[in-house]
Amino acid sequence: MKINFINFTDPKDQKFFLLTGGELILKQEAAHNIFLNLEKSGFQEKVSISQEDLNKAEEIILRNIGGSLFQENLILHIKHASGKFPEKIKSLLESEALFESPNIALIIESSIEKIPTSGKWIKNLDRYGLIIDCKKLKPVEEKMWLKRQLNFLPENLLPLFGGSIFQNYEANLVGQKNEVALLKLLFLNQDESCEPKTDHIIFHSGVTAFELEDIIIKKDFYKALKTINYFKEHDRQNSAPIIWIIAKVINACLESLRSSNKKSALINSGVWSSKTSFYLSLIKNAKVSEFFKLNEEMLKIDLINKGLLKAEPWEQIERVILKLKDATASQH
Repeated sequence: MKINFINFTDPKDQKFFLLTGGELILKQEAAHNIFLNLEKSGFQEKVSISQEDLNKAEEIILRNIGGSLFQENLILHIKHASGKFPEKIKSLLESEALFESPNIALIIESSIEKIPTSGKWIKNLDRYGLIIDCKKLKPVEEKMWLKRQLNFLPENLLPLFGGSIFQNYEANLVGQKNEVALLKLLFLNQDESCEPKTDHIIFHSGVTAFELEDIIIKKDFYKALKTINYFKEHDRQNSAPIIWIIAKVINACLESLRSSNKKSALINSGVWSSKTSFYLSLIKNAKVSEFFKLNEEMLKIDLINKGLLKAEPWEQIERVILKLKDATASQH
């Protein structure tokens, strides 16, 4: 069976796969999902074969096609990186005995862009396996893919973060993937017995994303403004990460204020349990209505950052910090 990557969600009970097309990120994602599914089905052993070592693939298949001494279930991962589709791989796929073997799974990553329509090898794959076309996505498909990557975000923040990422990294899935990784670190709870890996999220001032969040929730608004001013002077074109961090804080506070169980709401919003006391202290005297307004301000800043509204984003960011200071003051 042949499908486009965007329609690929579940490998189900398939064991034989051909991944084609030039979008490497999509191939990696498809292969990762396939590996996970095969592992659940009892395929624990994996052998990777490069284009230069295809003779080994034939030896491994012949050795395991009738079942090995210890009955291991084997995943054979073949990578074809350039040139025409190798005749040796075609020869392997022409053997129906391969597809009848219960203990072999096969994943072929190929650089070919166009899937042939004739030949016994491709007909066998079409009949017994799954051919996934990982070609460059159309803009609508790219947005669908990005939305799936951001499925951990609260729904009300999807337009803010998804829109910014797509605008800044359209047609660049690697860039989008990196931005999603940043957001996951910001929003998802991690095992706090482990040190979070934040080395790649360090701003030019030496402050990490998590430290900027800490500065805000500890009510050090003077330091927050000073840090933001540094970003403005040294990395003026890259305001999106700052917007995201502030939006994350405001959204978590808003969800907590609206909930009867404030601490639980914070944790559900991706706040680490070690930080909940700071968040609760921050919103101790705050009102839901004020944080609704702050949330609306962040959405407006996002539109400004995208060029859809005329205003200076950095000035608006500083303005929100001052409003956040007022909204969380002991008496206001």
